[in-house]
Amino acid sequence: MLNIYDISSDFLITESGCVAILFDDPNFVRSETVLFDRINGVVEVLLQGKLHQVGQVPEQLMLSFAENKDVLLTAIRIDGSPFELTSRLVVVN
Repeated sequence: MLNIYDISSDFLITESGCVAILFDDPNFVRSETVLFDRINGVVEVLLQGKLHQVGQVPEQLMLSFAENKDVLLTAIRIDGSPFELTSRLVVVN
């Protein structure tokens, strides 16, 4: 399947109830802002002044994403250690 997005990502709800995005590329964990379109589920991140489309939230998670103001961004570094930061989640539409 062709990936139309800039980066591969997975969307999930953590055990503590936080919304989270798991990235393949740790650089995207440093995103300043995450934009979530509540109508179509598309997610974009602002990283170093540029918007990147990173995926689409599955329908069953859309309400959780729409109700949060922060999102946990996470990835696994090349050495195998986890890298996690929290970013602002802006809901549009």
